[in-house]
Amino acid sequence: MHSPAKTVAWQAGLFACLAGGCGSPPSPGRALVIAHRGDSRQAPENTLAAFRAALAAGADMIELDARASADGTLWCLHDATLDRTTNARALLDRTPVRIGEISSQQIEILDAGGWFDPDFAGQRVPTLSSALDLIQSGSVALIERKSGDAGAYIRLLREKDLTGKVVVQSFDWAFLEQVHALEPLQPLAALGDKDPSPDRLEALQGTGARIVAWEYQHLTPDVISRLHQRGYAVWAWTPDREADWQRLIAWGIDGIITNRPGALSATIRRRAVPQPAA
Repeated sequence: MHSPAKTVAWQAGLFACLAGGCGSPPSPGRALVIAHRGDSRQAPENTLAAFRAALAAGADMIELDARASADGTLWCLHDATLDRTTNARALLDRTPVRIGEISSQQIEILDAGGWFDPDFAGQRVPTLSSALDLIQSGSVALIERKSGDAGAYIRLLREKDLTGKVVVQSFDWAFLEQVHALEPLQPLAALGDKDPSPDRLEALQGTGARIVAWEYQHLTPDVISRLHQRGYAVWAWTPDREADWQRLIAWGIDGIITNRPGALSATIRRRAVPQPAA
């Protein structure tokens, strides 16, 4: 894990630059390591166990997914249903079990770890609030909004004094515009996939985002360069092979969202070690 002083220093630079609209946000001098759904190969995705594992792996940022339950509480969950990653189907005797149709009281009793490995049985679906408390103790949260209105996210960040201290991302660029209107200094990342066409990239300006997070297979040196010229930081999702990491880093990528944060950190450390002269 990074030293607290070093972590705080680069975080302060990152968010000051994002808020000020600088050309390219600073990093620790290399691509950011961003753990996808926590360290999701070591522990069940989007659980506190996965977030702890990502902290232990030294991730610069920890990505999570957030959805709203029927009563408006924000929970950490990727899918629209709880069927895949909890025992909701058996416990509630129905399928599909959509998070937007059930209450917080029903979600609180679900097992979100046994599907991954019996050792994680008893893990719960964490609220976004509890996840932020853990992640911000030693890293930075990257919140991917799956559902819930912009106001709910901003209210939570304000309540926890985290406005400007986390990043919010979404494929829904209209949602990003709404967040930007409510809180102009909140750092945002615009998610994209497939071909980043000129028209699509031109539409970024209206989102208020200073970061572009794109599907890695569709990034090229030219696309990354053009986005940098427009003042965006560029992140790639979700490469898990070292060959892809090496290529993206050589192209100047600013951050990599991966399911293997520990391995990516090791790769970056090896690149930083000077090689002996031949």
